[in-house]
Amino acid sequence: MDNNNWSKTLLGVYRYLPRVTYAIDKIVKTRAYNSSYMSTNNMAFNNVLNVANTILDLTERKISLINLKLIIEKALHSMDRNLARILILKFIDGKKSSDIADMFKMCLRTFFRKVNLALDSFTKALCRMNYTKDKLQNMLKNEKWIMETYNKYEKETSNTENFADSYELHTQIQNSIIMEFKKVSAF
Repeated sequence: MDNNNWSKTLLGVYRYLPRVTYAIDKIVKTRAYNSSYMSTNNMAFNNVLNVANTILDLTERKISLINLKLIIEKALHSMDRNLARILILKFIDGKKSSDIADMFKMCLRTFFRKVNLALDSFTKALCRMNYTKDKLQNMLKNEKWIMETYNKYEKETSNTENFADSYELHTQIQNSIIMEFKKVSAF
């Protein structure tokens, strides 16, 4: 993998995966219950084939997201424990860089070097598991919220050299993910 943007993306969306899969479960349940209510207005929407296809599509989406969560966890477990902890605190827990640096009793400059080292390690772990940039893009192409997150990291990378602590970018990405979560929940 030629950059760490997929690593940042996967780590950034990780904490939302359980909520999105739970929302998908609720949608499936609601869709199944509502399919029994037939009227002339919703006959095409509630036909057996349409309901079955919707439930199958949503179930496949849920499986894909669960697998993604497992991939991320496996990559983190294969890394040095301290480097994995830095990534978890920064990208998954959303802690500020200065707070994490204080926690590890290191200066901010050393912390940023550690973040870059940790991201490289995570990226290499993904590659060892055969998850290249192309494979991840193909696997997640239908998850618009994840692809938007990836594209924001790509755009930020092309705009600045030091984007490791871009608070504004993290806020934008978090807002984008929350909006997708609300869309899925409201379905």
